[in-house]
Amino acid sequence: MENMKVKKWSNVLVLGIGLALMLASAVVYGIHVVQSATPAANVPLIQQYSLFLWLFLPGLTLLAIYGTIGVRRPDNPVGLIPKFILVLILLTNTITILTYTIVAPGSKAPSEAAFWTFLAVAILGLADFGFSLVVWNGLKWGYWCLCISAFLMFVLKFAGSVPIVPSVFELSAVAVLFIFLRPIWQEMD
Repeated sequence: MENMKVKKWSNVLVLGIGLALMLASAVVYGIHVVQSATPAANVPLIQQYSLFLWLFLPGLTLLAIYGTIGVRRPDNPVGLIPKFILVLILLTNTITILTYTIVAPGSKAPSEAAFWTFLAVAILGLADFGFSLVVWNGLKWGYWCLCISAFLMFVLKFAGSVPIVPSVFELSAVAVLFIFLRPIWQEMD
């Protein structure tokens, strides 16, 4: 019983620290965007966004750990192949989030609409990340939310003249995921 309490407490701690780091990274990012209209040409992007990255990446990692092992359901029907596909979706969305958050401030000066489109894609990537973790834990509603979010991201990327291959990959990954979830669909909550 004591071990169960420690495990539950550690799960809450991982979730709390992950959320705090994500919130802090959002604040740092917002401050950076407000202070500089365009990125400095002579300073590498990694250096410009170093504090954001130092807060964001560990926070996202802790949330992924919590979502994959912190919520343990003994009746989780999601098997190895769907979880592998979900890992690929998680990695793709992490790259999408980082790419679009770092590119967005540079697009603010030429076009305010492009700036908000890039931020919307980054936010949808973060939503896809969360919905993927919900599907990982065997919940149907997470899959439907993942579908809607991936479709909206596809539309925004397509409208923003992003190459078609990465945009189609995300939609096809969700479709392939459904093929592997279909046999266990009735067992999912």
